[in-house]
Amino acid sequence: MKIHKYKRAHNLTLPLLFLIFNILQFNVLRAQSGEPVDIIEGLEYEIGGITLAGAENLDYNLVLLIAGINVGDRVTFPSDKITRAIKNLWKQKLFEDIQIYVTGKSGRIIYLEIYLKDLPRLSKYYITGIKKSRRDELREELKLNRGIVVTDNLILTSKNKILKYYEEKGYFDASVEIVTEKDTAESNAVILGFNITEGERIKIRDIYLIGNNALTDRQLRKTMKETKRHRSFNIFRTSKFIDEKFREDLEKIIDKYQEIGHRDARIIKDSIYKIPGENFINIYIAIEEGNKFYFRNITWIGNTKYPSEVLNSVLKIKKGDPYDAKRLSERLYADPNGNDVNSLYMDNGYLFFNLTPVEVLIENDSIDLEMRIREGRQATINRVTVSGNERTNDHVIMREIRTRPGDLFRKSDIQRTMRELSQLGFFDPQQLNVNPVPNPETGTVDVEYTVVERSTSQLELQGGWGGGLGIVGTLGLSFNNFSARNIFNKKAWTPLPSGDGQTLNLRAQSTGRYFQNYSFSFTEPWLGGKRPNSLTISGYHSVQNFGGRRIGDPLRQALNITGLTVGLGRRLRWPDDYFTLYQALEFQHYRLDNFELGIPNFRNGFSNNFSYRIVLTRNNTDVPIFPTRGSNTIFTLKLTPPYSLLSGRDFTDATPQEKFFLLEYYKFKFNTTWYTEIYKNLVLSSHAEMGFMGAYNRTIGLSPFERFFVGGDGLQNFVLDGREIIGLRGYMNNSIVPSGVAGSNQLGNGGVLYSKYTAELRFLISPNPSAQIWPLLFAEAGNNFGSFNEYRPFQLYRSTGAGIRIFMPMFGLLGIDIGYGFDPMPGFSSPSGWRTHFIIGQQF
Repeated sequence: MKIHKYKRAHNLTLPLLFLIFNILQFNVLRAQSGEPVDIIEGLEYEIGGITLAGAENLDYNLVLLIAGINVGDRVTFPSDKITRAIKNLWKQKLFEDIQIYVTGKSGRIIYLEIYLKDLPRLSKYYITGIKKSRRDELREELKLNRGIVVTDNLILTSKNKILKYYEEKGYFDASVEIVTEKDTAESNAVILGFNITEGERIKIRDIYLIGNNALTDRQLRKTMKETKRHRSFNIFRTSKFIDEKFREDLEKIIDKYQEIGHRDARIIKDSIYKIPGENFINIYIAIEEGNKFYFRNITWIGNTKYPSEVLNSVLKIKKGDPYDAKRLSERLYADPNGNDVNSLYMDNGYLFFNLTPVEVLIENDSIDLEMRIREGRQATINRVTVSGNERTNDHVIMREIRTRPGDLFRKSDIQRTMRELSQLGFFDPQQLNVNPVPNPETGTVDVEYTVVERSTSQLELQGGWGGGLGIVGTLGLSFNNFSARNIFNKKAWTPLPSGDGQTLNLRAQSTGRYFQNYSFSFTEPWLGGKRPNSLTISGYHSVQNFGGRRIGDPLRQALNITGLTVGLGRRLRWPDDYFTLYQALEFQHYRLDNFELGIPNFRNGFSNNFSYRIVLTRNNTDVPIFPTRGSNTIFTLKLTPPYSLLSGRDFTDATPQEKFFLLEYYKFKFNTTWYTEIYKNLVLSSHAEMGFMGAYNRTIGLSPFERFFVGGDGLQNFVLDGREIIGLRGYMNNSIVPSGVAGSNQLGNGGVLYSKYTAELRFLISPNPSAQIWPLLFAEAGNNFGSFNEYRPFQLYRSTGAGIRIFMPMFGLLGIDIGYGFDPMPGFSSPSGWRTHFIIGQQF
């Protein structure tokens, strides 16, 4: 006897089938073979055996476990147990037919058979009617894998995904025909075919606004960020209609009204009409603005820590201001700079602080507010923990944390800690997190910081074209989380000893015998381990050999430079703790062999450069790679002792070798960059810099080394004569030289005063820490002068262009810029024109 049977093709609902089953199941029952099995209603039977049929690949015990019936169970017909068994099996969504038969009876013992017919599985699928690029995108959307069970729900879901994909692209007339074919090559397998007709893309012809008086049509259309009218001149915004984005834009209209005091504004109707015979729609939006309201009396209740006058000064809302709920919320809880009432309390330990604004009186167009405060008691920090650091040692993280056990809880300390951890560069800033766990009973809070490690070591493979030297190849290794104390610990080499936050850089550049440069640097950021005082030791040796001749050859033209630097840095607490001070002693030894520096009678000899450098920096940017807010300002002073003034010697008749044996000069540099987030991930970077080099003794004159060279990509591809290379896109490398200087790459003939200004618009399209990508638009201007008297602040070489950057932790910053120089380079009569600049391995 078949107790119950249900197939997918049936149109009856499941409850109705169960009702029919309960009416019929206790009649004369027959086995599957057709032989009658007499079952008496109300009489209890024991299940003597259960067999499984139809599902060859299913585990027998698993089926019984899911069904919830077993040999030995007792059932009375009509049987709820059998009904539940069918329901339980049907919930698995694996079968298109489920039947349970009574196959035999012996007294009060019955024998059951469970017949299951599997749903077919997908062997493959295809998409027709569209181009290959769309097919590839749809495969990513569908995510259909071979072997999955093909259900009605799967087919319907796939169809909806395709239609949604086309709706987001503006194709509202798109249709999908889904074909199911049996795969004869496999058992119980099907092939799905998606035949797609795209239709025409629907665009927005116009947006009509009705009932708006306080705001103009233009203001409201500007508020709608994602729903735009079709205009041929607008190449940056599409006019496709996406319902989800349209609904969001309607909410933005209401937000805009509430900002100007219309707290009760609402959309009373919105309609969309397709223009007959065209692929355009018109949108109609009817608005009820409501009355405009104003703030009137604001009173504070429950405040004992701060007087009402202080809270009003933080709130910055006065009587008579338009009633703006968004602004009120921001001033109370969410000012982006932390200058809100909530932050005022939270920065003084009041973690359990609560503030509720209540509208106590609405009279005509005025609203009285009552700010109800429950201050609670001040919370102190109990425990501070860090999790997620697999390579970086705990002490490297803990020394950057501003929240200490026993201190008052301060929101600003947590925010600053998150910034400092991000600035380390060892962790993914997108996944940095903090979890305060307060305990109101004890008045304490536990603070847990969670980090996610990312690769910090970098491999630099760089190619550049160096003025007359040909292709300069570079191999560099940067270990940014190094551990020097574990160098001799074999177990710590995984593959390098890491975790102590030290930096080790090794670099080699060469064109063969024509140019070679080798350098190293090591930085310990916390010398002694107790305070953020850094120690940096670096050195380099370079050889520039025109002609590639060997040492001892009388025709050899070469410049050898050997340099060593020892520097100490520390964080300052005044004017604020975003300042750092770095001081260094530097030494360079120059050796000239028939080498032209542009100075008469100085082609052979030596020069020594003993200098002191001091760098004052203030950096409060949020993240190091793609900053969205804050600024980075650097002031640099570099000088040598005034040997000639101290000695009192008259250098009027001195030879160049005597004048430049000990170099003397002083240099100032100022560099500042400001970041402003215009929209999410859209950032404006404003940059300005200036440098000046002077001499103590006019008789000796300016140093032939340490000059400024402007133009090109700005990459420090090689050390030539101690020059500083200042990039200016749209022009050739080192091409912007002072007036009267012949040639674009003459050594020693660089400028002594330069200025440069840059505006750069960046948009982060990929925040993935393994490959951050952002395109950019830029405008630059700068110039290079031979003396302070020649300086003309508005006489600048201008350029504009576009580029793209990719930052990968393993390789650093990669990119390309295409810039157009509007002005002729020195020595040329026509504009510089289009120039391409490659950025390979440049560091921040």
